[in-house]
Amino acid sequence: MKQKFSWKSFVSFSLAWSFLIIFISGIVLYIAPPGRVTNWTNWMLLGFTKAGWQAIHTIFSYTFVVLSIFHLFFLNWRVFWYYFTSKAVKGLNKRKELLVSAVLIMVVFLGTHFNTQPFKAIMDFGEWTTESWEIKEEQAPIPHAEILTIRELSGKYIKMSADSILLLIHQKGLKADSVGQTISRISELNNLTPAKLYSIILPANLTVPVKIESKLQLQGLGRKTIREVSKELGKEENEIIEILRKNAITATPDDKIKTIAEKVGKTPTEIIQLIE
Repeated sequence: MKQKFSWKSFVSFSLAWSFLIIFISGIVLYIAPPGRVTNWTNWMLLGFTKAGWQAIHTIFSYTFVVLSIFHLFFLNWRVFWYYFTSKAVKGLNKRKELLVSAVLIMVVFLGTHFNTQPFKAIMDFGEWTTESWEIKEEQAPIPHAEILTIRELSGKYIKMSADSILLLIHQKGLKADSVGQTISRISELNNLTPAKLYSIILPANLTVPVKIESKLQLQGLGRKTIREVSKELGKEENEIIEILRKNAITATPDDKIKTIAEKVGKTPTEIIQLIE
């Protein structure tokens, strides 16, 4: 005898699969490198880019919510209504449990908001993991340099004219249509990462890219501490702290620029501007 299709089982299994995918994609995004690295090196894990994992996490999060609503209000609405009208009311008499649960959630929420331990350690570990992917030799001249065209890349970041860069690309046997094409598009045409393409068109006698005009374009300063930023900008730690103090901002050498910015309602870029 053919069994009737069970919608309850279908939804339950779907919820379980969705939860598993959300859990896995959440871990991947927690440890994945920052966008400036993933886009420049075409980073992938298990066949998916970071953007792919973000799409998976988002879509299955919505799927989980929709299935949960369907499971609760359509398949089990009688049970839900009974619980709501009887057990839920009785549960309000559990004032101690209600209070403790509310306090726990509030502690987690405020601890995360104000970046206190142990929540700070969890976020710091995630940031450390993302930064560990970055290889100095594969860094872009500026964040998201893959969206630059050959014309925009020339002169400012590579000491060659746009036409010379295009000619060099052709001499290397690579495809490129015009100086108006982006590094990302040319990389796709030649099955290369933007980092690999950049290393090919970077002149052999030029070991480092042209110095970027603004120190604000140094990568990842928002994630670094004042101690680390002082080395990047060639300033003393105490000098930076004093500059911030004069702008009514209190900080220590171990404070991250991002954390300082959040405390005073500014962006990391604005804090760097003050320091410079």
